Amino acid sequence: MADVEETNAPEFMNDMGMRSGAVVDGESMLELELAPGHMSRADRAHGGVLFSMLDSALGRAVLSHLPEGRGCATVEMKINYFRPVQHGTIIARGRMKEMTKSLAYAEGEITNDEGKVLARASGTFFLTRTMQQSERERV
Repeated sequence: MADVEETNAPEFMNDMGMRSGAVVDGESMLELELAPGHMSRADRAHGGVLFSMLDSALGRAVLSHLPEGRGCATVEMKINYFRPVQHGTIIARGRMKEMTKSLAYAEGEITNDEGKVLARASGTFFLTRTMQQSERERV
């Protein structure tokens, strides 16, 4: 499996401020410099920001194991939040763990500047024949 550098990140990731790193040995990495727009009313990173980062990191890890042009869609994800974060750069890593003909299972975590784990997630992804599907082709 070749290392992959994503050059055209999805607009959603750009809008959130995520920076994507290379996918090395099937492990994807995303970074985010926390900004005021990422914060909850409690002045800590909103759980949805961490969830979105992990969903993207896990999905990229799955995609790195698929032939060019194939895609995946999140079927389900579980996340555990361990500690809040209020500033700095956070890093999400995702790893594809198991794959069948139609499903993949991935795991990952987000760490802070000090390397402390902020959240862990696991997810199941439906494997698609193409990256994009019409409404009729969707599950």
